[in-house]
Amino acid sequence: MALGRVARGRLETILTPLADRLAAGGVTPDQLTLAGLLLTGLSVFFYWLGGAWLFAAAASLMAGGFLDMLDGALARRTGRLSRAGAFLDSVADRVSDTLVAVGYLLTGVVQPLLALLMLATSMLVSYSRARGESLGVRLADVGLGERGVRLLIVIVATLTAYIYPQALNISAAVLTVLAGFTVVERFLHTLEELGLS
Repeated sequence: MALGRVARGRLETILTPLADRLAAGGVTPDQLTLAGLLLTGLSVFFYWLGGAWLFAAAASLMAGGFLDMLDGALARRTGRLSRAGAFLDSVADRVSDTLVAVGYLLTGVVQPLLALLMLATSMLVSYSRARGESLGVRLADVGLGERGVRLLIVIVATLTAYIYPQALNISAAVLTVLAGFTVVERFLHTLEELGLS
């Protein structure tokens, strides 16, 4: 989507100076990836505590998501783009998605089935892109439910849940539907590109 490309371009202008400073300090992209994963993992503990700790959960997710964006910018600036780094980043993203679903479940608000569906569809979004691109089909801008959008919904819902706990249930349902539509979009697009539709 054109909007996604514009947003990424603007983000890059913000992240590049930060990436340059980190590079000068000897920080590596992999370190940022792991730090982001650690922060996301910390959010699970805050979800479990509940109440005002939900603000800490949201802050941990924001910080983790920011580092997840910054690691790519740092890799590009330092010329450290590698298949190993891409693999680590992808696995870390899937673990992060799992941690968010666990955090949702530990609040005691989100229904187990809904948390499971949210997790399953998020994994399918990732898989559909990975499998399609392994066949030579570009899917980066196909579908609205990319990870950044889903994370933003989670953060907003987590902040809102302090005064309205059911925001977590609602967001889980929204994320499931959004991810499901994205999977269908990517599935159909891949078939069209491969000449199978």
